[in-house]
Amino acid sequence: MEVAPKESSGKNHEALKMEGAGFISHEGKTYREEENETWKILCQRRMEKLPKTASKAWLQGLEKLDMPLDRIPLFDELNERLEPLTGWTVRAVDGFIPAEMFFGSMARREFPSTLEVRSQDSLEYIQEPDIFHDVFGHVPMHTDPVFADFVQEYGQLATELEDQDKFDALGRLWWYTVEFGLVEEDEEVKLYGSGHMSSFGEADNVFIGGPEIRPFDLDEVISTPFRIDIYQPVLWVAEGFEQLRDSVAELRRRWAEELEE
Repeated sequence: MEVAPKESSGKNHEALKMEGAGFISHEGKTYREEENETWKILCQRRMEKLPKTASKAWLQGLEKLDMPLDRIPLFDELNERLEPLTGWTVRAVDGFIPAEMFFGSMARREFPSTLEVRSQDSLEYIQEPDIFHDVFGHVPMHTDPVFADFVQEYGQLATELEDQDKFDALGRLWWYTVEFGLVEEDEEVKLYGSGHMSSFGEADNVFIGGPEIRPFDLDEVISTPFRIDIYQPVLWVAEGFEQLRDSVAELRRRWAEELEE
């Protein structure tokens, strides 16, 4: 894997609850007024454009979750709405975690999210994911049944791999779909990847001719390296999320045949 993901520590994280003037998060984390204000500012700025640029699945997911846009969400309230839809839940993690644990979490339909939020002097860009990227960017897509199946099946396949080259290929599939994927809707290119949903410049770059946009091609995607420190020079647009789910089945078939040879 070319980017270190995160995963649950295995602890029993308590549901968030109201206590006094602040929110008490998993294992006693308290969000300050400034942190909730950061979340509110980020949501307001992204929602100025996402209603016109985001995929229907992401926008509908935001509505299905009734995600608060004026404060950092509580995981128990998100899970109360998310789990009945697709069987997925959000779980709190602490920083970067081993890739094998990350994908094991995906295989169990548990999405790992950090609890930290970026500072107000770093609204535009942070190198490591924060709760805005993880929850606002990723979680709404997990309300879509086809996309939810895609990510779970992806995680399951990743846990079965021992070949590093194949693992790296899956990492590139993740990057160009879950993180920076595009989908065609009503003959228009729409955003669904979390990197676009939670960013400003990267998302805008898509619509000003920044990246070369190609039809989704599995072989191209899994063989194209990526960098995390530049805007993406090439992106792929899927015909629908079924195409992503089918790509995992295709890789499983190919790699199984290789083992039989």
